[in-house]
Amino acid sequence: MTTEPKKTSGHCNTCGGNRIHEVLYSQVFKWQILENGTAGGDHYEVLKCGGCGGVKFRHSEWCTEDCDENGKVVPRISYYPPAIFRKKPEWLNDLMREVGFDEGNIYDLLSEIYVALQSDQRALAAMGIRALLESIMIEKVGDQGRFADNLLKFEKDGYVSRIQRERLDTILEAGHAAIHRLYRPSEEDLLTLVDIAESIVESLYIHGSKVERLKTRIPSRKPRGS
Repeated sequence: MTTEPKKTSGHCNTCGGNRIHEVLYSQVFKWQILENGTAGGDHYEVLKCGGCGGVKFRHSEWCTEDCDENGKVVPRISYYPPAIFRKKPEWLNDLMREVGFDEGNIYDLLSEIYVALQSDQRALAAMGIRALLESIMIEKVGDQGRFADNLLKFEKDGYVSRIQRERLDTILEAGHAAIHRLYRPSEEDLLTLVDIAESIVESLYIHGSKVERLKTRIPSRKPRGS
């Protein structure tokens, strides 16, 4: 009689979010300190995603000293490759083709931001987003000397609307706070920063290039009376 493989819920970077996984390997190690009654353990698993078929390693570490406000032991879970809470945009490869590696390192900076997100380095990601937007503004309108002046010139030259400029001002302030005031954004706040930054990059580099190519494919209007 064939035994059904053990299943568990786990994070999948490819599918995005939690998916049912097959447990390919599982090993548990436990320990205890008799003097104070502290106990803990490690659970090692090799998992195969039931969606994409990708294989990853999961380590669950627990200790009776690590409890939530209700006194429940909360394990610390890590994955390899590390779990990401946001997938890279589908247009990222298009961006590399559009800007290469010579236009302010826009592609490189954005790629490093996703590495910081994957490692849960939120303050570092916020700093990276600030640096990314600064590089974009300087590339498009030149360095006006101050962030505020760069942003105003960015709006004046039509790259963003007044509402978008106000939102960018908030992002730049968040990056400044991460650098100078020990600000570490929440996951929700960081996703907001990334959403706005991605929309600016996609609008300027991806949509802009596609629109220019579209112009060349639209037939010219015929003169009236012809």
